[in-house]
Amino acid sequence: MRLRKLHLVTDKDWQRELAVIGADHETWDRLSLKCRVVIFSTGYLHATAANILKQCMLSGGADAIVSRGTVSCSIKETEAMIIGTPRQILRGCASLDGQPFDLPALAGELREALDGFPVIPDTIPARNKVLDFRRKPLIMGILNVTPDSFSDGGKYMNTDDALIHARQMVSHGADIIDIGAESTRPGSLPVPEDIQLDRLLPIVESLSSDCEAVISVDTANASVAGAVLSAGASMINDVSALSDPVMARTVAEAEVPLVLMHMKGTPEVMQDNPVYIDVIEDIYSFFEERIEVAAEAGIRRERIIIDPGIGFGKRLEDNLQIISRLEEFRWLGCRVLLGHSLKSFIGQLTGKKDPAEREIGSHAVTALSSGSADIVRVHDVKGTVQVLQITRALQYGTSG
Repeated sequence: MRLRKLHLVTDKDWQRELAVIGADHETWDRLSLKCRVVIFSTGYLHATAANILKQCMLSGGADAIVSRGTVSCSIKETEAMIIGTPRQILRGCASLDGQPFDLPALAGELREALDGFPVIPDTIPARNKVLDFRRKPLIMGILNVTPDSFSDGGKYMNTDDALIHARQMVSHGADIIDIGAESTRPGSLPVPEDIQLDRLLPIVESLSSDCEAVISVDTANASVAGAVLSAGASMINDVSALSDPVMARTVAEAEVPLVLMHMKGTPEVMQDNPVYIDVIEDIYSFFEERIEVAAEAGIRRERIIIDPGIGFGKRLEDNLQIISRLEEFRWLGCRVLLGHSLKSFIGQLTGKKDPAEREIGSHAVTALSSGSADIVRVHDVKGTVQVLQITRALQYGTSG
């Protein structure tokens, strides 16, 4: 007898192996409940409730990790980490039914979560165009029309040069062109509205007439957003996540996709010793609040795209943790954008001080994050297309 250890990571790996064996079609439905370990984090629970939760999960074969002071009740409340296979957690949920402290409601949330991520539509309308995520991630090509951006400042200040580069990125495979007229590099200051519009409007007006890609404008200014939307843009990328109180209404009335980004502070001060206790929790909570603000203004959740803001008020360890746990943000029910291209954390890891020399590192991040990101925002569209062709083939075991 020959024994071979299998390395099955994705659901497709499991399903492919079951097909080779010739297993019943229903096998995966049963097996998926007991072949994967899942982890959930709760909000703060009363210490007594946490003790009950732990016992209920243990009774089902799962576990709930809580603060060490919970058992002795030396603390009043604690967060909890629930760990187990779906089947084990479901058995623990059965024990939670009928318990006090709103634990039956927690059981309901766990059951719903075990059904999978919140349902997000495959497409987002962008006026006369569509963002189609059935073959994700989409590629957002960066077009900076600024004199001082960290990687290509001054390179595309001439409108003709900017248009040539934009159309070149589209020909290489960009799904979105993101045009920015205000640098957000560390230490940068806001750019007046009239200067932004002088840089943006000729490009937006020209591209909107014949460009196949979605035209996005990177601005935190509601007046600028309104003007470029009138000129033909079909998406807004707001790095300040609606700091301008008029921005939400402007985007809601236009009914276009909106990117909300997390940033600690402002570009001028964001890298002045940023500190987090739990960077993922902080960003997640931030987006919960910002999505609610957007929804109250009339922006539908399925039109919202969230960007955790790599390099915007983040340390090296923060950036790495965000990228490795990017999938968690999909629980917010929104598409996720990753803006990592040429960022300084790649320079810290590789020793490359010149942003132009960080392209290979950027492609490595794209490849490793392609299963979690819905959009990758990059400078090198042509290279990214090739990277994604290879990663898709490796992920799905097919060249199609």
